[in-house]
Amino acid sequence: MKQLSQVNVPAAVLAAVMGAGPVQAQQSAAQPTIAEVIVTAQKREQSLQDVPISVVELGDEQLEQLGIRTLRDIAGNVPNLVVNNFNGRADIVRLFIRGIGQNDVSITQDPSVALYVDGIYVGTAAGAAFEWPDVERIEVLRGPQGTLYGRNATGGAVNIILKKPSADGVAGRIDLTGGNFNLKRASGVLNLPLGRQLALRVSGLFGERDGWIKNTGPGEDFGGQDRDAVRAALRWSPSDSVTADYTFELSKVRDTPPLSYAAAGMGSGTYPLGAPFNQPGLGLVIPAATVVYTNDPLTPDRPGSVQAARLVEASDTEVQGHALALEWRVSDALTLRSLSGYRDVHADQLADYLPTGTATIVLASFPSLTPLFPLGAPSAINESRQIVDFRTFSQEFQAFGETKLKRGGSLGYVGGLYYYTDDARLADVDGSVFGPRDPNNLTTIEDESYALFTDLTWTPPGLGERLHLTAGARYSEDRRRAFRIQENSFSFAAVGGFTAANCARFAATFAALGQTCVPNGAIVGSRYERNFSNSSFSGTVTFDFASNVSAYAKYVSGYKTGGTSQRSANPVKFAEGFEPEDVVSYEIGLKSSFLDRRMTLNTAIFQMDIDNFQASVQTGASPGDRDFYGVDGSQIRGIEAEFAVALTSEWRLRAQAGLLDTKWGAPVIDVMLDTGVMKRETFVESFSYAPRRSFTLGIDYGRALGTDWRLDGFLSYNYQSEMINSNAAGDVGPLPARGLADAGVSLTRAIAGSGELMLRLWGRNLSDKQYLLANLGSFGFAGATSIVEFGEPRTYGVTLDYRF
Repeated sequence: MKQLSQVNVPAAVLAAVMGAGPVQAQQSAAQPTIAEVIVTAQKREQSLQDVPISVVELGDEQLEQLGIRTLRDIAGNVPNLVVNNFNGRADIVRLFIRGIGQNDVSITQDPSVALYVDGIYVGTAAGAAFEWPDVERIEVLRGPQGTLYGRNATGGAVNIILKKPSADGVAGRIDLTGGNFNLKRASGVLNLPLGRQLALRVSGLFGERDGWIKNTGPGEDFGGQDRDAVRAALRWSPSDSVTADYTFELSKVRDTPPLSYAAAGMGSGTYPLGAPFNQPGLGLVIPAATVVYTNDPLTPDRPGSVQAARLVEASDTEVQGHALALEWRVSDALTLRSLSGYRDVHADQLADYLPTGTATIVLASFPSLTPLFPLGAPSAINESRQIVDFRTFSQEFQAFGETKLKRGGSLGYVGGLYYYTDDARLADVDGSVFGPRDPNNLTTIEDESYALFTDLTWTPPGLGERLHLTAGARYSEDRRRAFRIQENSFSFAAVGGFTAANCARFAATFAALGQTCVPNGAIVGSRYERNFSNSSFSGTVTFDFASNVSAYAKYVSGYKTGGTSQRSANPVKFAEGFEPEDVVSYEIGLKSSFLDRRMTLNTAIFQMDIDNFQASVQTGASPGDRDFYGVDGSQIRGIEAEFAVALTSEWRLRAQAGLLDTKWGAPVIDVMLDTGVMKRETFVESFSYAPRRSFTLGIDYGRALGTDWRLDGFLSYNYQSEMINSNAAGDVGPLPARGLADAGVSLTRAIAGSGELMLRLWGRNLSDKQYLLANLGSFGFAGATSIVEFGEPRTYGVTLDYRF
């Protein structure tokens, strides 16, 4: 796209603007440079410096250096990106970019950050904790990607690109790792040519680690890992212009859940659950819960061990995927591509949000709260076991290229057709203080999406072809269907009339109402059916001040499709659902490199206006009974910057920073509870999981020791300022600021025949910082005003890596 010769900015100007004088003084005869980074953020290969998007790329060497094996490991390494697990779940990962993400994970609501593996849309957060054995790079695209990536990319997109087979020769690697908490990990890769036109690449891994919080009660420790994965990729290249890639992947994750810990509140005691009422034969009573915590008194510190009140078991998630990519380079000006993907997720998900507590429902005298009699045996306060089967299929056809125009200039283009479908079934078999779940408690979905998209970049003649005008558009149609049976909810049970099991379950409710339950009903669910359509647009103006300095101004819109809530306790609200979420983003940015690519500086300033933000609010008796309501008028503004410099041929400095200023749209909205009563829900001003400040700072060292040996090392520090976990005032819990330091050193020995053997020592969270990933305030009814999940303590180990 850029055709000017390299222009070096004068040292005096550079030093004045960027403080770069010391860097020049350290220039070495080797002329070190920052390597060019190639990304596919706009569906085709481009230099990162040419892409008018705020994008961060993590290459394979950096991923290995930082110990990034899963999506969770990226946390803290990209400013304005927050990654964490869903509360109490080991196999669900949530992504938040610029404060936009999926706070309440539900199969009936799509993520706000699109996740792709080799261009194939993943579609669900369930099973996203998989580990990859053979990654080439990860691209994080910040901001709405509505035209090229379509629905559900209002926050941005994450692309995971895996390595492809090569017919150039036999190659492979074996990687063995051991560390504290009895970490054992082994992975291997073999690239095998099968002739001149065919190649096979097989990779696999095995990994396990003990839990880092000991459980002195029944079951396993908290935070343990047990992961296996295998991938087979086949590439056929019948000619220089045609390539076919087929990939099969299978991964299994059997991690134990993180600890959800009662850190603050009144602790063990008896707490009211509702308003007083007249109970026949007893007079005025109040429903209450007698709660007992094994960690009473409650403390906010990270425990080394706890006593679970119930059996702690690992989740069991299996992900199987197939992908077929066909590409034909018709000419220098046209390439055709087809991407087909199928993914099948089966997850047995176990979560106990208060594993150290038990509760018994009682009817108590008022106001002394002296228990009169229990309504059932001691139970979990909030335990969840869900069986999820989620299947997706997608098909995308792309045409892209660049052509020179007869009158000068050029036209670059991307266009395509997209189809996506998924179906899922979730069976909820959990139990809680509100009684064991009825087995007739399930949700199913069937979704379809169609889209037509295009993105055109015109470089007009004149001005040295330094001006580039880009326009993009996408039209989408979404068809969403859902069905829910929830016999544990009084409102859902009433839809088809009450069964004998319903009458027994809700005996106290009927008594409180002074009614008699007639068991002559049938199990009937609630059905949701909606169709949506959307047109998203983008426009970008890019100007090359020099071949190494360009600026852009960008407008883009995006949306997240509507849906309903799998946690709804109200059949009317479930059938009504919620509307799509709309985002409009304005962004200006700079892409630049200096000193013959010894230094790069990229910046972006943005503002996003959000309407109908899909907020999750509690609408039932349990914190798990939730619906989504749209909130208009929200706004997010911020700045992002990435800086890298080759100080010498041996030292590299890298720094990234992000600032966010978030403003929630409506302070209050009216919501309908499962009883049909309206309630006013209050929100806080800021967005959840949107730290106001975040940055990473790292320094890398590499030096050859003779002809056969090499020494490498790194030190990095990641910081995120204080943030909150929820926008709903009743759920809000603060997450204090955190700064984590990681480091590693490796020694590599070249082996005759192009092989090499490397020994690496590494450590993460070196200062053993105590920090929080979650802090829930929705369990005050059980004497716990703060339910927290802690981040991992200090981990360290040694890796032996052999490549050939």
